Amino acid sequence: MIETPRAQYTQIAETIRARIEEGTYPPGSTLPSEEDFAREFGVTRPTVNRAIGQLRSSGDVKVRRGAGTTVRSLARIHRDSRKRYAARQQGTGAGEVEARELNLESRTEYRQIGRVDTPPAVASVLGIPASESSLLRSRVLYANNEPTQIADSYFPWSKTKDCKALMKPDAGTGGSYGRLAEIGYGPVRFTEDVTGRTPTDSEQRILDLDPTQWVFEIRHVAYTATDLPIEVCIHVMPQHLWSLGYGWEESIVETGK
Repeated sequence: MIETPRAQYTQIAETIRARIEEGTYPPGSTLPSEEDFAREFGVTRPTVNRAIGQLRSSGDVKVRRGAGTTVRSLARIHRDSRKRYAARQQGTGAGEVEARELNLESRTEYRQIGRVDTPPAVASVLGIPASESSLLRSRVLYANNEPTQIADSYFPWSKTKDCKALMKPDAGTGGSYGRLAEIGYGPVRFTEDVTGRTPTDSEQRILDLDPTQWVFEIRHVAYTATDLPIEVCIHVMPQHLWSLGYGWEESIVETGK
């Protein structure tokens, strides 16, 4: 079963991953022990340990001291950049709609809502002086009680300071964008820049990640009909939990004949 010269631990990791995908080890189940795998594959326990390490890094399994190694309980969530915002009127925000479409129980915990100093990079995108304040709505999103992303939204304080609904965790149907529309700053256009990186110590704790697991960082910017940037949202999302979908239409530019 184990071939040469390919690394034994890589082959073992591939075999276990295939069993997870085909349902031999279903979501949330506990894997056999390293000793059991070592006997099955005819290798040493350290070799199996390296295989499990690969699966931890890829997010396929979690290792808990005293509880063994378990298969991740959440399937990958697809984030469709166009559909998610169009569907936000179905709930209090796009993240809730995404989770609900997968029959997952959605929950949002707000870490902070209020006036803050604007980070320089955010101020630059919003087109405001670095000394100008922002309204921060900082939250962690959960699906079936597992953290799926951190989302920090910044709005120009001068435009939003009098909107009481934006100062509450539950901004109502349509979320913050619904309330922005009510005060004359409804978003109509969006841009997103995506990067991949390792998580910070704080992000590891909040998102329950291993240091070797990577995250997507998405910088989402919302613009009004007058092309005013009204929100910068920084999403930090475990890569193993998400796939990102983007769609566009071809633009045809007519040239003179």
